[in-house]
Amino acid sequence: MPTPREKYMNDPEYHQLVTMLESFIERARFSPSEMREAVVLACINYEMRHVRGQSIDPRAMEAFRVLEEFSNRDTRKP
Repeated sequence: MPTPREKYMNDPEYHQLVTMLESFIERARFSPSEMREAVVLACINYEMRHVRGQSIDPRAMEAFRVLEEFSNRDTRKP
């Protein structure tokens, strides 16, 4: 996996992103801490908008059903 420096040197889009962020810092628009907070918030916002559906393996569902039946059975002897 490439380091951030290697990506900066070899990936034009990544390079552009880093350069843009640097420009905000250089113009004193945001502090490095604010930039980190903003990037984390952007990631959180993205994840909240793109909730992925989760599917459970049918075999696991059947196993849960069996366990539930077992745990709910009447253990008293007639």
